[in-house]
Amino acid sequence: MITLISLSTDVTAYSTRILSAYLRKKGLNTRLIFLPYVEFESHDALPDEVPYDKNTINQVIDLCKDSSLIGISLFTSDFPNAIDLVKQIKKNLNIPVIFGGKHPSAKPEQSLLLADMVCIGEGEEALTELLLKIESGQDYHNTQNIWIKHNSTIIKNPNRAIIENLDLIPFPDYSCDDHYIREIETDKIIQLTHEILKKYMFPEENTGLIPYKTLFSRGCPFSCTYCYSFKEMYKGQKYLRFRSVQNIVQELELTKNKLPYIQMVELLDDNIFALPMEKIDTFCKIYKEKIGLPMYFTGYPNDINEENLSRFIDAGLIITCMGVQTGSKRTKKLYKRNVSDETILKAVQAIHKFKDFLLASEYDVIIDNPYETNEDVADTIRLLLKFPKPRYFRLFSLTFFPGTELYEKAKQDGIISEEDELNGYRKNYFGFLYRRKKYLNFVFPLLNQNIPTFLIKILINKYVIFLFDRPSINNFLFGIMAFLRKFREKRRKSR
Repeated sequence: MITLISLSTDVTAYSTRILSAYLRKKGLNTRLIFLPYVEFESHDALPDEVPYDKNTINQVIDLCKDSSLIGISLFTSDFPNAIDLVKQIKKNLNIPVIFGGKHPSAKPEQSLLLADMVCIGEGEEALTELLLKIESGQDYHNTQNIWIKHNSTIIKNPNRAIIENLDLIPFPDYSCDDHYIREIETDKIIQLTHEILKKYMFPEENTGLIPYKTLFSRGCPFSCTYCYSFKEMYKGQKYLRFRSVQNIVQELELTKNKLPYIQMVELLDDNIFALPMEKIDTFCKIYKEKIGLPMYFTGYPNDINEENLSRFIDAGLIITCMGVQTGSKRTKKLYKRNVSDETILKAVQAIHKFKDFLLASEYDVIIDNPYETNEDVADTIRLLLKFPKPRYFRLFSLTFFPGTELYEKAKQDGIISEEDELNGYRKNYFGFLYRRKKYLNFVFPLLNQNIPTFLIKILINKYVIFLFDRPSINNFLFGIMAFLRKFREKRRKSR
């Protein structure tokens, strides 16, 4: 028996559910515990602050007592929340703990300060082999993909080959069989049912529809310096892989029957538009015929065009998102985003032509980059002003994710230090609410309001920036924003 624990607020927890399904397919027993939490929304959060009280942790320990292994899948923002939980588990139970996911794969040595083992890279085959060896009493210290603490040293086993045929991987485990969840209101861990699961599946903010989240592919075709990439780990292998159309449609058909409250499909891939056109044709035809739910997914400017958009929209696409990130030539070079303003605007115009069919057109932008000057930021705003309405800009505060090229540069340049690194992990992956109190960060949200373009152009004039970008004024402006946000939230709750 392995107990798999998800610390994410998003209880769809794709990686954890996939692992559970794979292990169960191999005849192994799994128990799932979901520990959703209220995310930290301030830099004032202390490094030792934890979201789980003693009662919650004791319940987790009780559920883990009959396990051969305890597994925790971690994104960087989850790591601080794992610290006290794992310390208490290890204090009370003599059961090995293994970490997996993006953060442990990028920072295995740091992870092994807490865990007994770390799974590097894809975990389905590795975890299966490891658990079979543990439960049969075999020596497991040579298991590929697994790093193990052993006699004050670390055994660093090499990685096995990547899984090329994604159709061999079973669909995520939504059985609710031996699944448990922390009820936020009571801090009690209760048996998960489909009725309770529905309560914790967040509606999509534009539509209010409950989405089912899945992936069409694994790997990423890009090498952005701010994002996790494990291409080097699988060098010489086919890193970007796609499932067959029949496989993903079968998953969605089964999901519609198993989770009848699902109202839309959200594909989490970085760039669905990169699919070959013949595969797009086949998927759209079968999806429209057999699934018919609204869709939401993301694309890259180089691959978005009227031809593939028209097919996706006919199949049910109602919300599309495109990564812009920056309009500064200097920052594009820093990010290794080799896409011109002209290419971005061409993709935007293609999206705009379907405005009558799309409920929302979203564009991702990175802010809070310490390498940027005010002029770099103003260049981004100037580019965004050229996007026709309706439009919506999603702002993400730059996070230096461990293992990324930009993270290494920031450490070398003294921008981040070991002392403040853990606090930096606390950034909320889903909202990145930590905006620095800078004047131009006050201007960015105005792009989503009905503010005349000429007025925003005045606000980003270099003389106006020079006049207003001062600590006292920034504190005042952000104080107003905080007041208005609370006022709107209070009005919304009173309705």
